[in-house]
Amino acid sequence: MTAIRARMKKGQMRRDKQPQAHTRDSYRLPKRSLGASRCPDCGAVYDKGRWTWHALPGQMHQLLCPACQRIHEQAPAGEISFHGDYLLNRRDEVLALLRHQADGESEEHPLERIMDVQQDAEHIVVHTTGAHLIRRLGAAMLHAHQGVLELSYRDNEGLLRAHWTRSSGT
Repeated sequence: MTAIRARMKKGQMRRDKQPQAHTRDSYRLPKRSLGASRCPDCGAVYDKGRWTWHALPGQMHQLLCPACQRIHEQAPAGEISFHGDYLLNRRDEVLALLRHQADGESEEHPLERIMDVQQDAEHIVVHTTGAHLIRRLGAAMLHAHQGVLELSYRDNEGLLRAHWTRSSGT
């Protein structure tokens, strides 16, 4: 297994060093749908090759959006884990930051959402429906709480994995 790894410090990463997916996303439509469509689960609208939240007048086809498909099938596009004793006293603050960033991203990009959050004493794992949200969450954590962020794609896997860590002493 080879992994592409990039380290972000202070929220900066060169674009040519950002890891790219090794596989094509099977949840994206292979070609544009004819006419406008609406997702029956979340209400997102697909029009002219783009998913948006803008309502369109008239009759629309029903088409499950890729984010809702991923949620139903429990197939995340990204996973970010947060480790360290730094989280012990700041869990609520960190979770609020993550939710705020996810809400901001999904306002403009309906396919970028948090699927679920798993947590225990020193560990938080967030699964998302899009890889861009992983980068945004990681950058927000670096900006607000410093630490070290590692991003990686594994060969032949369309899942972006990120790992943020910080100990209390740093």
